[in-house]
Amino acid sequence: MAKQIAQNENPQDSSDADALGPLSLFSSYESIHIELRKPHHMPCYHWHGQIEVNIPFGDDVDYVINDHPFTINNGHIGIFWATTPHQLTEPGKSRNMGILNIPMHYFLAWPLDENLLNQITHGTVVQSALPNLVTEQQIAFWMEESKSNDIGFRQLAADEMSLMLKRVCLTGWEKLTHTMESKGSMKGLSKHSQFHVQKILEYIACNHDTPLTVKNIAEHVGLHTNYAMNLFQSVMKMTIKEYVTSMRINHARALLADTNRTILDIALTVGFNSNSRFYETFQRYMKMTPTEFRKLSRKSNNLAQYDSTLDFQGIPK
Repeated sequence: MAKQIAQNENPQDSSDADALGPLSLFSSYESIHIELRKPHHMPCYHWHGQIEVNIPFGDDVDYVINDHPFTINNGHIGIFWATTPHQLTEPGKSRNMGILNIPMHYFLAWPLDENLLNQITHGTVVQSALPNLVTEQQIAFWMEESKSNDIGFRQLAADEMSLMLKRVCLTGWEKLTHTMESKGSMKGLSKHSQFHVQKILEYIACNHDTPLTVKNIAEHVGLHTNYAMNLFQSVMKMTIKEYVTSMRINHARALLADTNRTILDIALTVGFNSNSRFYETFQRYMKMTPTEFRKLSRKSNNLAQYDSTLDFQGIPK
């Protein structure tokens, strides 16, 4: 039976995505998409530009990724970069599965083990060494909080997902596949394209806090500027410039939340050349000023401390 390939089937994609402006496109791809539902057999391969985290509850789940079969075990956390075409082939008797689609700029900005980051961005599928690092109820909380109108709750959910992956780093993980070596030409993302986008991501991650231009990024990876721009946008659904800005904003968010450094110091540290430019950009993307975000992030930290005093039913311990 011939393989079917469905390109770029991210649940957040819209049929009129081409009509969206750059900021709208950034906003739709900036958010973490969370589902908690019964897994089902996928009739064809699909791919998208985000990090996919899958956690089955009740049974093991089988996949194929570029003709390589692998299994995410019951209760374990499976992680892979979804630019490689993949297909869920056997859901087993799983009653539920947590599905997190995490934008790459979030993933690279989180304080995770460098070896894990390198393995994921080079196309390896991994799973946590230990099961039961997160519950179905916690994922349900994240799903609701990520839709909240209160950015404090949305930030809280993102922080807790980051800590879940940090726990994977500390308790260990195992490789389910090695770096992708496609057995044939698939109609999804080519090995050539994935290699160059991964190199662009690595360079931006290491240099987002320095002056960057699309031209010097393209030169670093050995591509013509226009080709690099088009390739990156086709995979990541945002421009290189938007991605660099998102990395800087995420870095700034962490510093605003976790330090008492001045806003000017933070602006210069993350790569903006003036306080006014930082304020303007931050407010455009976050819909609030850096000062307002700092206040809300402190609120979310207080919420997290309060949550730690509750049991799973929300009752004080």
